[in-house]
This record gives sequence, C-alpha cells and structure tokens, in this order.
Amino acid sequence: MLRVSALSLAVLVGMTAAVTAEAAQSHEGVVSASTLKRTHTIPPAWPASAPTGVEGWVMLEFTLLPDGTVSDIEVKESHPAGVFDTSAVEALRQWKYEPVERAGQKVAQRAEIRMKYALAK
Repeated sequence: MLRVSALSLAVLVGMTAAVTAEAAQSHEGVVSASTLKRTHTIPPAWPASAPTGVEGWVMLEFTLLPDGTVSDIEVKESHPAGVFDTSAVEALRQWKYEPVERAGQKVAQRAEIRMKYALAK
C-alpha cells in the first residue's frame, strides 16, 4: 500500500542535460544530450526501493547509434549512489534520437545526460 502511494504521489522526474560548454567538452568526443534531438522518450520509473523522501540524480554517458537508438550506457556518477541508477539506465535504453550526420553520413556519437529525480512539490 505504501509503495503505491509513494509512486502515485509523486514523482516528478525531470531530465536535464549537462548543458555547459565545459561539460560537453570534458570528455573527448562526448556531447551534451541537450544538443541532440530526442524523438521518443520514456520517463524513468521511480524505484520502489528508494528511501522515502530521497531525491537525486544520475549522470549517464551513452552512444547514439546511426539508427537513432541508444547503446553502451554507463553510469558516470549518481547521488545518492546506486538508488536511481537502474531506473535511469532502463529508461534511457528505450529512448530514440535523430541520428547525428557528418559529411552526409549517419555516425555514432557519445553523449551524456543528467536525469534528475525529484518528488512532486
């Protein structure tokens, strides 16, 4: 019963991309996901195992493939560690983007995104 209440109350999950130029250039060849156009998004589920009242975020790095799908997802950092990681990875795995093109060819691109988990106020 508590689990259902916590899930239904709640959860405002905001997705924010790391948007500073420094963050986009901090890793060779990694761009901020905010520079990519999303075509399909699944919001992350609030983990039933998350402690009551805890909010957090997960920084993910991934490869956008030439077909617009996401692959090779890595959790780079999270707070609190391990609480929202699985939820963020499972959601991102289902996202789709417009492919990146260079010189008329669709190419793979590494990107990073920060998913924020916040309770509805």
